Amino acid sequence: MGTSYQTILAVGGLAEIRRVLTDVDTEAYVTEVGERRWAVVPREEEAGYAEVDDLAQLITLLTREPAVAFDVFDSSVMRASLHTDGREAHRYLSDRGWVTEYWDDDDNEVLAAFDGTLYPLDAPPPPGPSGHDPAVFAPLGVGAVDPVALGAALRGDVPLDDAPRLFAECQHRAILAALRLDPCPLTRPFRHAHLEHLPAPTHVRPEGG
Repeated sequence: MGTSYQTILAVGGLAEIRRVLTDVDTEAYVTEVGERRWAVVPREEEAGYAEVDDLAQLITLLTREPAVAFDVFDSSVMRASLHTDGREAHRYLSDRGWVTEYWDDDDNEVLAAFDGTLYPLDAPPPPGPSGHDPAVFAPLGVGAVDPVALGAALRGDVPLDDAPRLFAECQHRAILAALRLDPCPLTRPFRHAHLEHLPAPTHVRPEGG
């Protein structure tokens, strides 16, 4: 079984991010991954999934800065949703060709991509990424972000070291490294948080928790 997790890259002040988490009674680890850049890793629900899109939108409303919600599934595919001012502004998908069979409301069998887009059985989406414009993601990095390296990471054009394929979490790390961010806290779920990481993560608990 592959790796699955949901995390948030938030821009802004730690106090503002902690306030949002406290206001919505969400337990999370928050770790600095760059100057004014934070990994927000909420605790998973009983099903093992952490809802990150709504939380990212709430964070942007208070910080007035962008936030990206990451969702990696079974080492196979990654979705990254960029949020600004409480709304989704851009969506990246590492592989449009990763689909599952699905039945719509009219009981028609269709193909569902990881971002929720539906396709007919006889017209599957082409493989490869979508939304992979490095100019969209470069402002989330720190320092001088190399757009060529970032573009290659978004496309999955990174060395494989003789591996048969690029795992989604490896591509995620490559994207974060191209943004000059510490990838470790953003590529682990709450249940596997690296508590010995430096700087140490801040554990935000709901009141009374």
